[in-house]
Amino acid sequence: MSAKNPPVSPGSDRLHSLRRFLGYVRPYRGYLVMSVTATVVYVALSALLIWMIGPLVATLFGGAPIGPSIPVDTVTSTGVAAWIDRMKNVVLEAFRALLVRPEVSSTLARMCTTILLISLAKNILLYVQNILVAIVQQRLIRTLRLELFAHYQDLSLAYFASTRTGQIISRVTNDVRVLNDMLDLGFTRLVKEPLTIILLLASLFIISWKLALLTLVVLPLSAAVMITVGRYVRRYSQRSQERMADLHSIVEESTGGIRVVKAFGMQDYEIGRFRKVNQSFFIAMLKMARVRVLNSPVNEFLGTIAGITILWFGGNAVLAGNGLGPSAFVTYVFLVFSMIQPVKSLAEILAKIQEGRAAADRVFEALDTPVDIADLPGARPMTGFREGISYENLSFRYDTGPWVLHQINLQIPRGRSVALVGPSGGGKSTLCDLLARFYDPNEGRVAIDGVDLRDMTINSIRAHLGVVTQEIILFNDTVANNIAYGMPDVSRDRLRRAAQTASALEFIEQLPEGFDTVVGTRGVKLSGGQRQRIAIARAIMRDPPILIFDEATSALDTESETAVRHAIANLLQDRTALIVAHRLSTVRDADSIVVIDGGRIIDTGTHDELLARGGLYRRLYDLQFDDSRLAGAHDR
Repeated sequence: MSAKNPPVSPGSDRLHSLRRFLGYVRPYRGYLVMSVTATVVYVALSALLIWMIGPLVATLFGGAPIGPSIPVDTVTSTGVAAWIDRMKNVVLEAFRALLVRPEVSSTLARMCTTILLISLAKNILLYVQNILVAIVQQRLIRTLRLELFAHYQDLSLAYFASTRTGQIISRVTNDVRVLNDMLDLGFTRLVKEPLTIILLLASLFIISWKLALLTLVVLPLSAAVMITVGRYVRRYSQRSQERMADLHSIVEESTGGIRVVKAFGMQDYEIGRFRKVNQSFFIAMLKMARVRVLNSPVNEFLGTIAGITILWFGGNAVLAGNGLGPSAFVTYVFLVFSMIQPVKSLAEILAKIQEGRAAADRVFEALDTPVDIADLPGARPMTGFREGISYENLSFRYDTGPWVLHQINLQIPRGRSVALVGPSGGGKSTLCDLLARFYDPNEGRVAIDGVDLRDMTINSIRAHLGVVTQEIILFNDTVANNIAYGMPDVSRDRLRRAAQTASALEFIEQLPEGFDTVVGTRGVKLSGGQRQRIAIARAIMRDPPILIFDEATSALDTESETAVRHAIANLLQDRTALIVAHRLSTVRDADSIVVIDGGRIIDTGTHDELLARGGLYRRLYDLQFDDSRLAGAHDR
């Protein structure tokens, strides 16, 4: 159902976003055709009800229920005027045949029955029209929201690093909601109101084309008001939606970091931040409301001026006996005043469309964000892991920033564990991210079994990886579902084995509901060490040939770290591992230790070899050893 179009440069087509949005409607055009058909008949019946007013008044208060026709041989006008007179005769004859009976009471009964049937039919049609539009509206929004969310899943980590979380959330929720509101008004009333205006205006010309010309004087004024207001509404709508994104960001940040906020006593500071952005949102919304609500009363007043003008000139003509008959004039006045509401409604719709344009611009801006890390044409799946991993002449930097890695050459044979150590910011985690293909190198390559990662499909690469990241992410779900993430129908025995290997089984069984305990958003109900062991169990569940541990034991106490270290040692048998750690005690058993500083490899060897050389590794080891000894002395 997707209707993606290629992006265009901003300003190349001011209506491009709306046209593109309407492209999503094409799969539902059958529903819309039926809806428009129902709307056309509904509007025609609504106009017919207004036409019934004049004959009804004439029947109740005397006189001919239907005014006299104009004899064809007395028509002296030509062109459009003659055609209007003929149309008037057709309408009058149709009414006469349908309603007029020899007795006035029979005519009144026929009129009441006709009005009742017309009203029933038009309201049934209104329901049909609304339900058809609702089906299109909800399916279209569902499709657009899903496409937007799915596109976010495809974007690289660089996008999320440079884009506020609130902005991402706002586009999926608030901007799509604005589009939903536009659809609700647009498809429901955008056909009905203009068609109503056209039919009512045609009726005015049929009754009296001279008076109808007076009515047309106000239409250019109304159009000018609508266009002017629409421009301002779109401008203020863009600002208000940006402020909404700011609100989302602050709420997400403050609630996600509530422990830090409370620990530093910064509740008032966060309230102040929110108050400032909330005030900006209030001002933007108020400006938009001032402009938007002005539209309706101005157009209503202009319509009233037109109605009063018609009432004055037409009424004087009726009183002088040289104008319309009483029933025709009453019908005409009702038609004029009946045009006020659809004109007002049309003004509201046009303002809402301007808001929708601003939302569509933002939604399609997100959808047009290129996917930096994607499968190349001809990429083939990774079918196994036989030889090893290699970093070859690799250099990397984020966007246009400084180089993070410089000319890295590293071989990791299959079945070997390699630890990356060094000062913070040296590029250790970046090497892990490149192996998982979260980023692509600027120079050189990462290869598995001699094949560049870019020549293999991303999902097949990651299917061979088990990753425990420095930032532990758990979902607001059960312990079992977090461990078996993305793996339905996993047996409880397999879950228990994974949890036991990660030294997590004991504390899981002590939770209120065991494996069925919901851990809360980001695992807030668990301690840091518990969350980390759940993440390790999740990696174990995949049983991958390649493991990445990026500070996998950083949040564990000494006892848990020892247990997990032994579990990892057992897990590493016949597997290839890349291990990042600041605690050198966790990497001393690695087959090889690579020391990285300033984005360069400065030393490589085993634990004992590096200690013997006395370089950076020895200094880091001595610092940690001294810290540990001082901590032990303090404890004593």
